[in-house]
Amino acid sequence: MNRLKELYENLGAIEDLPAFPAIAFEVIKLTRDATSTSKDIENVIKKDPNLVSQILKMANSSFYGLARNVQSLNHAINMMGFVQVENIVMISVMLASIKKMPLHKHFNRDKFLEHSFGCGVTAKIMANILNLDFSSAEFSSGVMHDIGKVLIDLYAPEILDEILDNAYKKGLSFYDSEMELYGINHSILGGRLLSIWGLPNEIVDIVTHHHDPENANNKLLAAIVHVADLLTYSEGIGFGGNYSKFTLEEDDGWKIILDTVESSSKIDIEFFTFKLYEEIDSIKQLYFSGS
Repeated sequence: MNRLKELYENLGAIEDLPAFPAIAFEVIKLTRDATSTSKDIENVIKKDPNLVSQILKMANSSFYGLARNVQSLNHAINMMGFVQVENIVMISVMLASIKKMPLHKHFNRDKFLEHSFGCGVTAKIMANILNLDFSSAEFSSGVMHDIGKVLIDLYAPEILDEILDNAYKKGLSFYDSEMELYGINHSILGGRLLSIWGLPNEIVDIVTHHHDPENANNKLLAAIVHVADLLTYSEGIGFGGNYSKFTLEEDDGWKIILDTVESSSKIDIEFFTFKLYEEIDSIKQLYFSGS
C-alpha cells in the first residue's frame, strides 16, 4: 500500500486532523463580504488579544511600509486593508497550530518555520522588486507552502525519514525524493489540507502547485513562490529536506517570471540577498517574539 497516497485520500476522515481556528474563519468570511465594515472585523479579532497584538505589530513594521503610527486595531484594519489583515490572521493561526503539534524528533520545527518564513519574505521582496501587487498573497502562500510536510511528519513519520534519507543519499530535493518513492508529494497534501480548512482558492492553488507553477491558475504568483523557495534554500535559511542543486536560469519558474515581467532580468542579487536577511529577521521578530 502506498502510505502517502493513502494519507492523501483519507485526509478528510482523520479524527485528530488539526483544525483551522474558528476565529480565522470568521475573519475570512467578513473580509470577503462586500457589506462588512472594519468595525465588524475588529469585533471578531479583538476576541483574541494575541491576534490584536500581531496585527498592530505588523501595521507598525517596515514590512508594510505604513507612514504613520498605528495605535488602534480599527485604524490598523483601515490602513492595511481587509486582504492584508486576512493574510496576517491566517498566518498567525497557522503558526500557532504548528507550534502546538506533536512533531517527530527528526522534524526540526524551528528550521521548518524559518524556511517557511524565509520563503514568504523572499516572495514578497521579489514582488516588490518586480512591482507586482498580489495583495500579500505571495507572502501567505510562501509561508504556507510546505504545510504538507507537517502532515507527513504527524501521520507517517517513518515515511518522512525514508524521503529525507533518499534525498540525502542521492542529492535530491524533498519533492523529487517523495515523487521517486511514492509518486505523490507534500504539495498536493498541503493543498488538500488548506482546502479542507476552507482557505481561499488562490492560496490552495499556489501551495498545490509551488513545485509545478506552469500548472497553477496564477502561474506568475506560483512562479514567484517557487523561485522564492529555491532562493531561500540557496541562502541557507531554514531546512526542509532539500539536497539538490539548481541553476536559476534553467528553472521553469524563473522562465515564467522572465516571460511575464521584463524587469526580472535586472535584479541585483547582492542587494536582494541583503534585503532578504534584513526582512526575514524583522518578520521573525514580529511573529516569534514572546512566543
